[in-house]
Amino acid sequence: EKAIKTGASTMSEEETPCDGTKDELAEMPGTPEAGTASFLANPNEFTSVADVISIVRVPWERRLQTAAVASFVFALPFTMACMLVSGLLLMNPFTTFPMLIYLVVIYNDTAQHTGKRRSEWVRGWKWWKHFAAYFPMSLRSDAKLNPDDKFVFGYHPHGIISVGALATFGTDGLDFSGVFPGIDVHLVTLPTNFRVPFLREIWLSLGICDSSKKTFKSILSRGSGSAIAVVVGGAAESLESAPGTMELTLCNRRGFVRQAILYGACLVPVVGFGETDVFQTTQMPAIKSIQERLQKYMGFAVPIFHGRGVFNKAFGLLPFRRSVHVVVGTPVDPAKLSPLAKLAAEKGEGWLCKDEQGVKLVELVHDAYMEELQKVYDRHKNVCYPMRVKSMVIN
Repeated sequence: EKAIKTGASTMSEEETPCDGTKDELAEMPGTPEAGTASFLANPNEFTSVADVISIVRVPWERRLQTAAVASFVFALPFTMACMLVSGLLLMNPFTTFPMLIYLVVIYNDTAQHTGKRRSEWVRGWKWWKHFAAYFPMSLRSDAKLNPDDKFVFGYHPHGIISVGALATFGTDGLDFSGVFPGIDVHLVTLPTNFRVPFLREIWLSLGICDSSKKTFKSILSRGSGSAIAVVVGGAAESLESAPGTMELTLCNRRGFVRQAILYGACLVPVVGFGETDVFQTTQMPAIKSIQERLQKYMGFAVPIFHGRGVFNKAFGLLPFRRSVHVVVGTPVDPAKLSPLAKLAAEKGEGWLCKDEQGVKLVELVHDAYMEELQKVYDRHKNVCYPMRVKSMVIN
């Protein structure tokens, strides 16, 4: 019987189907069935102030859940605060020298490639259990993963801030280490996140690394049980995020496939059902080109979205309490698809990029990965995503 992790508890699949947990917003008057209309569209349907504002009579457990999620959501404002504090420390004659030393250490540090500063103690904080229980989230797998293999997990969709990826791979909030013992996974993110003083130390303690080729080489070269998790769609996919939908940017994303082939790792598609539902988004064709241009030059996107507040359920920057169900698919082993995969390490990445045989091998593995991803979606969509308004689209 497959085990499911929901928040910090374990239940059987028969006892708790994916849609068995109640969403806070599903209980609110005026909440649209499919989640595509604005939650503020029908203000007259709120029967009382309590439907919108939650200050009193809130259980302590839920307050902790809100605080845990807020600590991650407000990382962007905290980034600005870290930069400001760094500037002040540089200008203070008593702290200028230590701060300069710290900046030199950051410049020469390789921990963002190796993940060596990871702390199992920090990853195992109950804080992250509260984070997962906020939505709530669950974790299940379609197959057992052999700890003797190496893996590259591809998480889909990106959503706005990839809360499912953080809970599953960036922390032990969903007990990944218990569900998949022997697999040492590192979530990867933009290199710019490791240039922010002080905040970078938090990411490093969680074992989060940058998404460079150096990271793939460093981690996957360690052998059995090593794994990397990448949110494949990236910033571009966040611009397509909308409740009830799953618009994936994948057809032209082959870099993670080449890295998996190069280091003999299995590719594992992972679907976060409900990832795109935790924020309400607004698509504005008039500024879409500006958003895409910013994403191209800055490396991150600026989608227009809103969630709930700390004390209200209608508007703010916190995600809505809507279920996210993370499903890990069956591994795709490049070596079983073609004997040429075993030659990749010897021939190098250039062969995979330029040689006709190498390019065809990448296409073969990429197609097999997309096929397995589609199977994961089809197997679980009716149970884990009954509120969808259209089927998954792979662009």
